[in-house]
Amino acid sequence: MRFYVPEWDDRVDADYDFVHDEHSTLGTDERELAYIWDLFDRQTTPIDGVLLSREQAEESKAKSERLRKYGIYDAPKLDVPEWLPTVSDCGAWGYKSLPFPPYDNREMLAFYEQLGVSTGVTIDHLVLGAGHTARLYLDERGFDGDFGKGDVPDRLKDDVDVMVDTWPDSGESVDGRTWPDYVAEEEPSIYDVSEVEPFRPSDFEGSTTEIIDRMRTDPRAVYREDDMQYRYDLTLRNAREMWEQYQAGDYSFRLMAAIQGWDPESYRSATEEVLELGYQYLGIGGVAGSPENVVTDVVSAVGHTIKSFERTHETRVDSHVFGFAKTGAFETIGRSGMASFDSASMLRAAWTGGQNYHFGPDERYDAIRVRYPTHRDDLDTSIKKALRGQEVLYALRAFDDGESIGEALRTWHDRATAAFDGIESYLREHRHDDRYDCEYIQETEESFRSGYEHGRAFRASFGDPLSSQLVKLLRDDDPEDPIPFEEYLEYLDVAETVFADWTPTLLDRIDDLEDDEPGTLEALWPLVESYATWPPIDDGDLLTAYRELLAAEPWTECSCPICAEHGIEVAIFRGNNRNRRRGFHNTRQFYDQFEEELPKILVVTTPDASLPGKGSIEEYLVANRTAFWNAVHDLPVAEVGLVTADGVFEWWADRPRVSLDPDVMIEALADGATRYQDVFLDTRHWSPAERLESELAEADCTLHTYEDPETLRAGVLDRLGYGESFLPKQLVQSGLSEY
Repeated sequence: MRFYVPEWDDRVDADYDFVHDEHSTLGTDERELAYIWDLFDRQTTPIDGVLLSREQAEESKAKSERLRKYGIYDAPKLDVPEWLPTVSDCGAWGYKSLPFPPYDNREMLAFYEQLGVSTGVTIDHLVLGAGHTARLYLDERGFDGDFGKGDVPDRLKDDVDVMVDTWPDSGESVDGRTWPDYVAEEEPSIYDVSEVEPFRPSDFEGSTTEIIDRMRTDPRAVYREDDMQYRYDLTLRNAREMWEQYQAGDYSFRLMAAIQGWDPESYRSATEEVLELGYQYLGIGGVAGSPENVVTDVVSAVGHTIKSFERTHETRVDSHVFGFAKTGAFETIGRSGMASFDSASMLRAAWTGGQNYHFGPDERYDAIRVRYPTHRDDLDTSIKKALRGQEVLYALRAFDDGESIGEALRTWHDRATAAFDGIESYLREHRHDDRYDCEYIQETEESFRSGYEHGRAFRASFGDPLSSQLVKLLRDDDPEDPIPFEEYLEYLDVAETVFADWTPTLLDRIDDLEDDEPGTLEALWPLVESYATWPPIDDGDLLTAYRELLAAEPWTECSCPICAEHGIEVAIFRGNNRNRRRGFHNTRQFYDQFEEELPKILVVTTPDASLPGKGSIEEYLVANRTAFWNAVHDLPVAEVGLVTADGVFEWWADRPRVSLDPDVMIEALADGATRYQDVFLDTRHWSPAERLESELAEADCTLHTYEDPETLRAGVLDRLGYGESFLPKQLVQSGLSEY
């Protein structure tokens, strides 16, 4: 089973300067950007693949152009490694408020081919439930006049679900969106519209029935009596059409059918339909954000349907759960035979609320918030925020290293003093240097931080608002028409007023507490408490959580390379480069639990010289490794395939060329099993040397060999803790209102 992470530009500066809170370079294009697969090695990367939605790919024109030109595996900045499979879908959540998906089936297939993804997904439309099956769609462009969205009468919204979004024009891309051709037949009034008249109060006068009647031919509106059923039917229609086009074409990716529904029975029916079409990979959409019990109901229904189909037709079908990764559902997901799922929830939990540092299956902690000054603060407050924030950061690092907190505060104060004492003379002497004759402010900032020897320390200690004001003056200061130096002094005088008599906060008390032992929590705590309760910060309600975190020091017990390299920085809530790294750490913690409950298992056999030719590996296994296929084709969790000297190939892939050199096959299987915990090998046709077992052991992978396929099957189920009747019990339908 595989875990995919959605690609939402989750990256960090690989060389970020934590001490000065500065990027390695100010220009994004010059930085070495690191994704989660860059910060871990192949064996420990806590994902099995990447999910890229078209909606996300086309948010940025530059990103879209890079992906289309180079493909997902070679695109600059992204550069997904070849060993990670990729799935791409249309991103249905992004257009859920439109009456139709803004993509064409044939064009979507071309998009997937252009990106070079491993798997492309059919176009679906989320089946939304909001208490109404009736839904009225309104074009947001119609609210550009005096009549706004808030003026839509409540009586209408009480009777029907009202959805508002900006509609595309037909035949012309708007942020990558166009109406597909079938809209011309289904809703001709909206299809060929380039100019939209503003709504007027009279458009919404009268009863709901009168308003709806008025909207039926309005180019700014679409009304459906049963929109849930329409979305369900449209999703299946797209699956049928895309399957026909896919079969008629020559595509390099695997096609997955997206299914939608509103209860287990509707999902079951959709599953039956796409299986009869010929799909061997289907994705359960529309369950992201649903309660766990609702998802397990749906997954169970889909899983039972697939298993029945597999056993009846002696085939294998993979399935995916979109946007869901609750650990409490692992048991159901595993027993139901799901092959993959995706979620970014554990990553985003690092910055979207409390309990954002995860450790193990049960421990959750609040990262310590050390806040940046903002440009909304007055200059006096922003300087104080910066100074106090740096105190806390230096103290936290000293605590983490078991070193004197008092000495760390003195070190910081000395650096801040040197930075401030030298700034006025530097500005007087160098403000007209050629280095500051820049067109862009970013160039000026880079020149300042490299030109002034204390430039980084100055910005870190006194804050970006002050530093930015000085940098702007440097850029605008023309030697032919100089800015009066008093303008610089206006800003420096504020800083001097704040810093002139500054001594590190509570230094004497910290020294007393460190009299016997440096770097203790008791010595650190007064500073943390004082900072959190300081009115401009106002985080006093988090102190109990902070104390729990600092007492436990979970980062010292974590084996992930992020915590090992950065220590307590990962447990500090402050900016992308700490928060997103903590998200990567959280993902590793989640993945550890995933592997514990649903171990990574590879089940393989070996072919003979007749393997090459047309058709799939499944067809070969059915005809030539019949006993093996019959025993394993419906196994849950495990991945099934064969191994040659050219690598490991999954059951659904096209037949590869064959090379059966024993030594090379051992190397290929050892490499292919890098990310598995267990390999179950059918040895009836090949009994590898002892070297294979030792090589797998080096990668923490256990080799299990069997001559009897039925015994191999029992071994896999035993490893999972499942019996032969492994399917989960189907729960009672919970009710439409939960979807």
